[in-house]
Amino acid sequence: MRAAAALLVAALMLLPGCTTTGDEEPMVLATTTSMRDSGLLDVLLPAFEVATGHRVDVVAVGTGAALELGRSGDADVLIVHAPDAEAAFVEEGYGTSRTVFAWNTFVLLSPEPIDGDLFTVLDAVVEEERCFVSRGDASGTHMREQAMWRAWAEDRNVTLTDGDDGTRPDGDWYLSIGQGMGAAITMADEKRCVTLSDAGTALFRQADTDLTRLTFEDETMLNPYSIIPLDGPRLDAAEALRAFLLGEGVALIAGHTVNGEALFTPGQP
Repeated sequence: MRAAAALLVAALMLLPGCTTTGDEEPMVLATTTSMRDSGLLDVLLPAFEVATGHRVDVVAVGTGAALELGRSGDADVLIVHAPDAEAAFVEEGYGTSRTVFAWNTFVLLSPEPIDGDLFTVLDAVVEEERCFVSRGDASGTHMREQAMWRAWAEDRNVTLTDGDDGTRPDGDWYLSIGQGMGAAITMADEKRCVTLSDAGTALFRQADTDLTRLTFEDETMLNPYSIIPLDGPRLDAAEALRAFLLGEGVALIAGHTVNGEALFTPGQP
């Protein structure tokens, strides 16, 4: 199982500064691409390593894939953002605990402003067949996108399509790409499409896209991030990371800003 983790670490992008030197085997953190693409881990992990001496290798995948790495024993700790899936994971006995340590919201990114509340904006997307980019990768963001469409469909008495790429409206204008948050934003910008993003990555990427952030006062768009330590040989390191995120990491999370705007809020929503 550790061999599989090593192959994943080699194949996927490791964060700068998270090298594997020294006597202690690094802890494997399986986390979301949105956590990586927002730049927050570049702030947190070097400080954690200096404070504790524990080294971290990062595998950035969707939440669904991160949970599978936890189930297979190929990760030591998870940072994910799909509350229902996380709760089931812990109830199944795979995680020692689940702690929400930071949150932001989901936003829609659009090539042009669209006025109205969340469902009104989705009405416009569907009725006008505006190009919509979905991650389609069983990530926390993709899970939340499906929940968003289900809530809209129930309110509007509309039937959705269920397929290999999840629950979604029908139409060629809907593009399911099976990639991470950064790739989805890049494609939405290039093709002038709408996409769902966590606010942190959207803010981090705002300088290099022409997309407009559409924000909503809607519980559907809340986005809590949890840390889940896994029982195993590096449980002490995983618990140390959890304690760090609830202690010294709080100021680092609050201080991670773009043009004075915070990407995350520490604690629970």
